Amino acid sequence: MKLLLVGLDGVRVDLALPDVVAGDPAFSAPDHPADPRFVAGPRESPVQEGTTERVAPTLTRLAAGGRVVPVWVTPPTDSGPGWASLLTGTTHEQNNVWWNEFVGHRLARCPDLLSQVFFADPRARTFAACTWPALVDPSGSGPVIHTRPDQQVGGQHQLFGATDFTDGCRSADRQVRTRAAWVLNHEGPDAAFVHLEGTDEAAHRHGSAGPEYLEALAAADEHVRYLVKAVAERYEQLGEDWLVAVTTDHGHKPEGGHGEDEVVVRRSFLLLHRIGGRLPPALLDLGTLRSHEVVPALLAAVGVRPGSYAANHPVGEVRDVPSTGPTRDLRFEW
Repeated sequence: MKLLLVGLDGVRVDLALPDVVAGDPAFSAPDHPADPRFVAGPRESPVQEGTTERVAPTLTRLAAGGRVVPVWVTPPTDSGPGWASLLTGTTHEQNNVWWNEFVGHRLARCPDLLSQVFFADPRARTFAACTWPALVDPSGSGPVIHTRPDQQVGGQHQLFGATDFTDGCRSADRQVRTRAAWVLNHEGPDAAFVHLEGTDEAAHRHGSAGPEYLEALAAADEHVRYLVKAVAERYEQLGEDWLVAVTTDHGHKPEGGHGEDEVVVRRSFLLLHRIGGRLPPALLDLGTLRSHEVVPALLAAVGVRPGSYAANHPVGEVRDVPSTGPTRDLRFEW
């Protein structure tokens, strides 16, 4: 089974899939408390919430033919910590990503989803296309996705980062979607990750309670349709079996913004849909997940089993600064 994971940055699942959220009590409150450093402070002049408009027909159709698993993000609910945990299967303490600056990260020791697929079978071909450079650009603050230059030379690994920001993330998302749909349809990588950021940009600019955010959700849903169509045609014409998964790194406050522990910010999801058959029993039996549990669930579903040394084996032991995270003492904020 091949894997396509789509990451929609800053999506409020209660607006994208309102019926799913309303019908599952596990979406109502986080399954674990936030660290006191990241609790939300008093809010002033909250924006009124509430919409019943259906803006994501593709996600709705995928959910109807699959399932949606509640996922709760562990604060801080910023994109750096969120995607680092979602894509590597590690906690903030393990990968040491606490902010979007990625200062002191340990991502080299935390292989991403695509790399874990390749390490399990070096014949595997992997692909990532992202709007946010930190996920794939080796010259930036990350990257979360390992570059693996040797595999790039050999054609086993492809990375694509958006370059067209003439219309902000809207044009960048279109560029990423177009490239990703072509590669998925014509080359059929064994594991792929596609990141789109338009919803996050819209929420930061306009909040998540207005028409601009709903318009961005609708655009993201249309991008997902392109990607799903690309792999559905491979099933139709070649008989390839695909697992499509969709998730987000965090939600957004009605007035826009994230980072703390509000329910609407911590609430994420893992939408699962198999093109070519029923979902594996392991996915049907999934309960509520946390961000770092998404990768192990997806890897198990496609049959990837990570290798390991015996417990307490000396290989890999490192003595370093403890990963306790920032103190939030303003003397050390720059």
